[in-house]
Amino acid sequence: MTFNSIKLWLLVSINLLMIIILGMTASISYHNSLHEMDEIYDAQLAQTARLLWTLYKVNPNKFSEDPIVIPVPTRIDTGEQLTSAQERMFPEHKYESKIAFQIWRNEKLILLSENATSFLAQSKTEGFHEIAEKNYKWITFSLYDPVEDIWVYTSQREDVRSEMSGHMAATQIRPLLLLIIPLSILIYFIIGLSLRPLSHLSQQLRDKKPEKLTEVHTNLPSELKPIQVAINGLLKRITLYLDKEKRFIIDASHELRTPLSILQLHAQNLNSDLTEQEKQQAISAIDTGSKRMVHLVNQLLAMARIEQSSLLAPQRLNVNDLLEQSMSQLSIHQLEKVSWSTKIDRNCEVYGDPSLLQIVMRNLLDNAAKYSEQEQVVEIEVTNAPENNVLITIKNNNNIITESDRLGERFYRHSQHQHIAGAGLGLSIVMMIIDLHQGQITFTQQKEQFEVKIILPIN
Repeated sequence: MTFNSIKLWLLVSINLLMIIILGMTASISYHNSLHEMDEIYDAQLAQTARLLWTLYKVNPNKFSEDPIVIPVPTRIDTGEQLTSAQERMFPEHKYESKIAFQIWRNEKLILLSENATSFLAQSKTEGFHEIAEKNYKWITFSLYDPVEDIWVYTSQREDVRSEMSGHMAATQIRPLLLLIIPLSILIYFIIGLSLRPLSHLSQQLRDKKPEKLTEVHTNLPSELKPIQVAINGLLKRITLYLDKEKRFIIDASHELRTPLSILQLHAQNLNSDLTEQEKQQAISAIDTGSKRMVHLVNQLLAMARIEQSSLLAPQRLNVNDLLEQSMSQLSIHQLEKVSWSTKIDRNCEVYGDPSLLQIVMRNLLDNAAKYSEQEQVVEIEVTNAPENNVLITIKNNNNIITESDRLGERFYRHSQHQHIAGAGLGLSIVMMIIDLHQGQITFTQQKEQFEVKIILPIN
């Protein structure tokens, strides 16, 4: 059984717990009372037996051959609950008929109570024992005088003790049972008051607007503070994400507007009177601008796919094979522009998506060739790293000092790199893929050498 309401769940749970505790209390109280009743009534039986024996010893000649029967008054038990004071107003007690006694001398019955006339022969063993008579169980105490061969028996019906124990247990439990309903109502309101901070928190969240996701500030119990901290952290991340998306849209619009304006300008020029050479220049500019737009759109689509995906096809990959496949996708111009120096441990493997990691390697190798001067050296090194990782290092010469803290920022390009083809999204895509693989990437520039280090997990 499940509850969608914390208040209802707590109320039912607490009430069930109270009922269980009351049941256990009643059971323990009943058995404890029964034990105490047994102790008291056993002592009374023994004391009564000794009193009867003493009375016989005072005047044994009064007892003849015929047994003396002591009448026992009876009172019909109506089941009505009476107080002790009301009970004392009656000349007899309702439990008198449930107590019996006998005295035997020389195996002859000489004295007995009226309700003990039909008892069977008693046990010839001193102490306490039980007998069954008329569908009742009797607790009996036997006392023996070997000098005069006297047996004294005192008995009490066992149901008297159970009844008294039940009354005592009920007396203790009844007030608690009567308190269950008012206690349940009180608990209901206490739970409601305890959960009121959650209502305030939910109201504040409902009042939030998408354009203003400020932190939630409300007085909460210490147990609910982690929830408030988590919600504020989530709101902060959502705000940062929305701000990033806004900047992305603005930057993308700006990047698309520039080539579109150029295309529009050259298209208009084609409609005017131009020489053949000028027309060819306009067509070349349109071709270059359209390629730049296609590249930019492809980069934007790649970023969108990566942001909304996870590792769809992870597998164990050999890093050397991965680099060879990535280099095969570079243009001949890029491959011949620089010299490639490789130092690769051919046994190094990583665990990841081959298509995504190829994008990483292709982008980094493309950047290394693109931003290096003619015939300079690009160094590639692959080694095993501590903690089951692989370290991939790519170095190239670059005499332009970049702002390393802005590397990977969408659409960021150094002012001196504007003449080189690109959209400023390559490193952003690389960092997203590395993060998706739970890896690390760092950029370092020392003098005229630019270095990229990638750490990827083996497993």
